[in-house]
Amino acid sequence: MLANPDFRAITTDRGVGVTYTCGCPCTPAAVPAAAGPGFEHCCCGKVHFAGPGAAAALDGYLRERKANRKREPDYTRGSATVDLGGAATEVAWAFPVEA
Repeated sequence: MLANPDFRAITTDRGVGVTYTCGCPCTPAAVPAAAGPGFEHCCCGKVHFAGPGAAAALDGYLRERKANRKREPDYTRGSATVDLGGAATEVAWAFPVEA
């Protein structure tokens, strides 16, 4: 069973966001915006959204990818909460199921 990622706050040039230890060379960061959750789809196929409505945004994103791509993988999914500037911030994630 896949353990929950170690989500935590990170300061980027785009603002304060959410990151985790990915395992690839990237440092993925999803930075919430006033218009909705931010997201990042890492080079290794892992994706996460952070901010209000993160789970719904992830659902729509994955649904659209599945409908429009020939080889979209299945994903293991989960959710978490991270403190960003004193506020609990919703995080939704999806990591490709390894064959």
